[in-house]
Amino acid sequence: MKNVIYVMVILFSLAACKSVRENPNEITITSKKEVAVNDYTIVIDKIISDSRCPEGVTCVWAGELVVKLSVWQNEVLKETTQIAFSPSTRDENLAWFVKYIPQNKKLKSYKVSPIKTENRIELKDYKIQLILE
Repeated sequence: MKNVIYVMVILFSLAACKSVRENPNEITITSKKEVAVNDYTIVIDKIISDSRCPEGVTCVWAGELVVKLSVWQNEVLKETTQIAFSPSTRDENLAWFVKYIPQNKKLKSYKVSPIKTENRIELKDYKIQLILE
């Protein structure tokens, strides 16, 4: 009887894992080399600076997040670039990312997270979400 219960728990766990699907209209870029898009993998290599206005603080300037990204294709480094995320660089950034998204998709926007706080943010916690349509 215990074996049957264990088997059922395992089967339900596997079923739950398989039911979670990634959103096909969203690509999340992190510091891990795991997300492939059109044979490309984009990785956040380094945070150059993060001068964004922290949450809950009134700032005169919105600030910017500057990251170093690398683009890999089939395990071969194709490009390394530095990108600044700020309100004034939005169109320029969209034009850069559009090179690496599927041709049948349109890049609608992007979102950088986490929101800046007073606490130090680790490299592994930064994410760039590309929103497609």
